[in-house]
Order: sequence, then structure tokens, then C-alpha cells
Amino acid sequence: MIKTAIEKILSLGVYKEEGINERTYSNGPSGILPLKPPQAETLTINTLTGIKHYGPTENMMLHVFDHKTVHVIDKEFADNWLTRSIYLAAIHESPVFKFGQYMDVENFIIALQAMFVQDDTTALMLKLVGNIKDEGVSNFNDDGVTQVVTAKTGISLVNNVPVPNPVTLRPYRTFMEIEQPASTFVFRIKGNRGEAPMCALVEADGRMWRLKAIKFIKEWLEFEISGVKIIA
Repeated sequence: MIKTAIEKILSLGVYKEEGINERTYSNGPSGILPLKPPQAETLTINTLTGIKHYGPTENMMLHVFDHKTVHVIDKEFADNWLTRSIYLAAIHESPVFKFGQYMDVENFIIALQAMFVQDDTTALMLKLVGNIKDEGVSNFNDDGVTQVVTAKTGISLVNNVPVPNPVTLRPYRTFMEIEQPASTFVFRIKGNRGEAPMCALVEADGRMWRLKAIKFIKEWLEFEISGVKIIA
């Protein structure tokens, strides 16, 4: 209570500006604060193509911040505060698969089709998961690397089918203009007899795919935009 009252009294005090080392400071409720020059609001887009259309000039620089963010910034510092202006920010946004979480077969199939680049591996997994019966999953030969599941292969024929592990997949996790980096996943299925089976994918590459994505983004920018420095 006393602290709040003191801060209120200070906030009502006389406003002052003070120049120190060619920089201007002012008093305020939080103490002495720097007065920085105004900056334009950063434009935000969702694609790498938008950066190309923006047309960065030689006094700008492209900074690949991470696998889903690229900034168009000043090549040199903009002011005495050593602050760079961020003119444009390209930020990738898309639904991301819930790795490490078990989900029912129907939602797993939908997510596998909607959030991954389709190839032979996804086709194999869809065929396997789509034919799992509700009697449950057989884990008798589960050694941590290979599982055996009950999969329906015909109208009445049921076989034990090995679950492939690890699986190499390409989820949609970065800008759509570049190749989606592949990484390995542990594919797991569980469920007791009489219970609906549950499926999960667990990341198994130490997130090395992020470095691949940054590399692919930099290569795309270098090919599409010339005369601009690119750091990643």
C-alpha cells in the first residue's frame, strides 16, 4: 500500500529530461527511462514470397531468426541507441501435429493426412492404422523398437503386423515455399482388449530438423533475392 502511494506521488512529479552522453533520459514511475526516437510499426506477413515482393534494398539485411521467422532489418545500426529497425517480419503459421501425445485412430489418420507431406511412409502408416481392430493391441513382442499390432487384412482374416520404427516423415513445420525437412519419429500404438487403440508419434532427432529448415530458408532467399546480405 505504502509503495503504491509513493509510486503514485512520484508519477505526479515534475517531468524532467536530462542529456547524458548525447542521449536523452526522462524521469517516470519506473525511474529514469531513455527517450528513443520513434520507429515505424513492423509489417507482418506469412510467406517468404512476401519478402521478395517487399523488395529489400542494399541498406537492409535478412535475418533468418528461426525455422518460422525471418526479419528484414537495418544493415547498420539506426540510431545512437544501437537499435535496428525491423521493417518486415515473415512468420510462418500453420497447425502443428501434437507430437508425444496419444490420440484415437480417427484423429491420428486425419492429422497424418493433413499435417504431413504424403509419401510412401505415410501411405504405409495410414494403411496399417486404418485397419487396426478394436480388440486391442498385442504388445507381447514389444522390445522398445518393434511393436506387433492386430491389423485386419480382409473381411475376416486378421494378421500380426509389425509397426515400422523409426519412421522418417516430413511434417509441415516451416514456410511452404521450401522443402519440408524430414526427421525421424518413434511410432507407438497402445490399447487393451476392449479399448479403442491409441497412436502417437514421438520426435527422435533432437530437433535437428530446425537447423535444416533454417538452411533451406537461407538457400531460398539467396536464390530469389540478390544484392542483400542474409544471415542465419
